[in-house]
Amino acid sequence: MAGSAESDRPYVELFVPALTNVSWSTEIVGQTLEALFVCLRPDGAHRLRPIHAPALRLGWRPDLQPADVILGAVRRYGLRPLLLHSTSWRFEGARVFLTYVAAVAPPDELDQYLVDEPVRRSDLARGDAMGGTPEIGLAQVVEHAFRHLSWLVKDDAAVREALSDWVGFLEAYEPEPFRAFGPGLPT
Repeated sequence: MAGSAESDRPYVELFVPALTNVSWSTEIVGQTLEALFVCLRPDGAHRLRPIHAPALRLGWRPDLQPADVILGAVRRYGLRPLLLHSTSWRFEGARVFLTYVAAVAPPDELDQYLVDEPVRRSDLARGDAMGGTPEIGLAQVVEHAFRHLSWLVKDDAAVREALSDWVGFLEAYEPEPFRAFGPGLPT
C-alpha cells in the first residue's frame, strides 16, 4: 500500500469501532453458572437442589473452565457425577446464567444442604424469532435439558455410555429439534 492515502494514516484508524461504548465496569452484564443436579431413581428423575434456593448459582472466575466449577460443586455435595453438560443460557435481571445439567448417581445419603424433589414435565418457554422469552422457569430449563439429553443419548456415544441407565427414561422426552416433524422418525 505504499504511496496510497491509506498508508499515510495511523494503523489504528483501520480498526472497526467498538460494539459498545460502555467501559468495563459494573454496568456490564455479569455471568453466573447455574448447576442443576439430577439423578434417576426407580420412580423417575429427581432434582437435588440447595435447601436455600431453587438452584445452585456459582461465581465463575475467568481462569477456570465452567465445567470444572460445576464439577467442584458436585463433589462438594458428595455426589458422584455421571455427566456434565451445558444445556442452556438465559438472561435474568442483570445477569446471564449459563446452566449445566449435572447427572449424578443417586446418593446413598443426601447432603444435609440438599433437597430431593421429583422432576415434573413442563412446557418449554417460547420466545419470538428475534428475542428471548420474557420469563423462563427452572422446570422449563430442566425440561429443555432432558429433551436435549434425549437427543444426545441417541447421537453421542460418550453421552449414551455415561447415561446408559437413563436411556429408557429419556425416551419419554422428544428431542426438541424433531418434535415439529411428528412421530415415526428414524433413529
